[in-house]
Amino acid sequence: MRISKVRIKNFRCLADVEVRFDQVTTLIGPNGVGKSTVLRALDWFFNGTKPGALLDEDRTGGAEGDVVVEVEFDQLTDADREELGKHVPAQSERCVIWKIRRADGTELMSANARAFQGFAWIREVAGAAEMRVRYQQVRTDLPDLGLPAVRSKPEVEAALKAWELANPDRLDDAEVAVTNLFGFNGQAKMSGLFDYVFVSADMRVEEEAKDGRSALVGRILERTVDRTAADADIKALAADVESRQDGIFAKNFAKQLSTLSASLSEAVGQYTVGRAVKVQATKQKIEPPRTQFSLSVTDSSVDTPVEKQGHGFQRTLLIAALQLLAKHGNAERGSGAICLAIEEPELFQHPVQARTFASVLRTLAEDDAQNIQVAYATHSPHFIDPSRFEQVRRVTRDPKPEKGCAPTVTVRSASVESVEKRLVGYFDNVRNRLPAIAETALAEALFSSGAILAEGSSDKAVITGLAEKSSKTSLLNCGVTVVDMNGKSNLFIGHAVLAELGVPCYVVFDGDLGLEGRKRLNAQPDKEDPETWAKKFEADLAAALAKNTKDNRNLLQYLGTTPSDYPETCAHASYAAFVDTIEPLLAAEWPGWQEKLSEVMKDNLIAGRKNALAYLLTARQITSEPPEFFTALLRHARNMVSADPAGG
Repeated sequence: MRISKVRIKNFRCLADVEVRFDQVTTLIGPNGVGKSTVLRALDWFFNGTKPGALLDEDRTGGAEGDVVVEVEFDQLTDADREELGKHVPAQSERCVIWKIRRADGTELMSANARAFQGFAWIREVAGAAEMRVRYQQVRTDLPDLGLPAVRSKPEVEAALKAWELANPDRLDDAEVAVTNLFGFNGQAKMSGLFDYVFVSADMRVEEEAKDGRSALVGRILERTVDRTAADADIKALAADVESRQDGIFAKNFAKQLSTLSASLSEAVGQYTVGRAVKVQATKQKIEPPRTQFSLSVTDSSVDTPVEKQGHGFQRTLLIAALQLLAKHGNAERGSGAICLAIEEPELFQHPVQARTFASVLRTLAEDDAQNIQVAYATHSPHFIDPSRFEQVRRVTRDPKPEKGCAPTVTVRSASVESVEKRLVGYFDNVRNRLPAIAETALAEALFSSGAILAEGSSDKAVITGLAEKSSKTSLLNCGVTVVDMNGKSNLFIGHAVLAELGVPCYVVFDGDLGLEGRKRLNAQPDKEDPETWAKKFEADLAAALAKNTKDNRNLLQYLGTTPSDYPETCAHASYAAFVDTIEPLLAAEWPGWQEKLSEVMKDNLIAGRKNALAYLLTARQITSEPPEFFTALLRHARNMVSADPAGG
């Protein structure tokens, strides 16, 4: 059993949002767009049973409708269906449960089920007498159903359910009221069947380290420490103490109380006749206490309270406890499921620890034996696996809503299928190429407001170095990242993935007009068989040139412009192209570039004709004005983001 989809209405900034969930779900996006609100809405759905868990202030500003959190579960097992009973459609692998808060503050739950529509008329009444009357009417009107005679409301309900179980092919989707389905009282159906553990960024470790069912450590103790034997011994001890009270009272109080009773009776006898007063010890019922545990930290041989430790250690302790809860919560029992929802898991964590934590939780989530889902709201690339970009949910918010309306929150995701659809006719073998490209190029770009996708490292180095020089050319304040896609063909995939997630992209590529000349210049003929080598070289060269012009034309067409074998050097609104490569433009139109490049390479002991680090340092340090091409490129990239505010 796992969460497959969540829909949230009128909860804080989320007026109406739907989020799909995977085994690992990573919510990313700028601050204040609603990432954590998704996790907190689920916390209210599963755990918000206490008064005041949801207040009027939590309703979306100005909204008059109900607050609704709808959760769809899938991958239901036989054990899940048996436990949830009528709340799960017969033989179904999914169910939907709603939690609703009305405007008057009342809360209720509803779930979908499979039911016979002809019984709805019977079930809609609460009174036993009326229900029996309606049942008899249906029994009379539809004798072919074969309903048995009944005498009470429970018998009516049992007969209807028995008939539905025997006739699954005649049932339709229906809704049923749900009571006492969630909670920590140990009796709720979902407790132990599906637990939602939410670790907020402001979670206080001293509260979570308590031995209580609502505390993180308390949950670990419930799942890992068997108190049965100890509690039985304590109960027996309490019963023994209780049974020995009579002997203790007789030994210590019998003589004293007998004397006191006689004295009081004698005194009362002066005023009334036939009555005596008896003073006796009251036998006390001994309630056996529940075994309790406490948590402390041994620091340099000194036991200290958890709250006295630093924030980093406290967060690490919570994370360790979370891992332990996940590890022991299900695998050892062989049943039940857990969703670990963590707000800013990178908080107070050293990068190495953050990577380790992300790796451990991902491993747990991908282990079928553990039956664990993980959900993050994060700003850290450590908690995202770019090769599994389909698990990313990018949350954005319209910063300029219409007057009187709540900001529109949008949740975007990308699937392998949607990326393939974008690239039909442009790129083959997308599915096999996706993981490697995403893993090496897209991690940071997924968190950006926009991305400049450069064909190679030289292009990225120059653009990055120039963008750092001044506020006029800076990309940092608008959240644009420059990405080296390591090849022209990879530009297609990078653009498609980011576009699906709503990240605006600006593409920079080389037309490679001089490709033939460079290949001939760098060729190394085979002296032993020059004729065979020459034939193969010419064939390979022709294939490379044909592929290059095809890629140029396809890329331009994909970007929505006129295809060309070799585009002119120009920075357009959505892309920039060099007719050949970046080097001729740098040498011809950037005063002092070659001299500064030679100086940088000499000062930094950089060898080789083409080096990305040398290009980056040169672009940073050169004082002359760059070619208009680069200025226009950066201007278009910045405009791309400002023109698409929801994307950032």
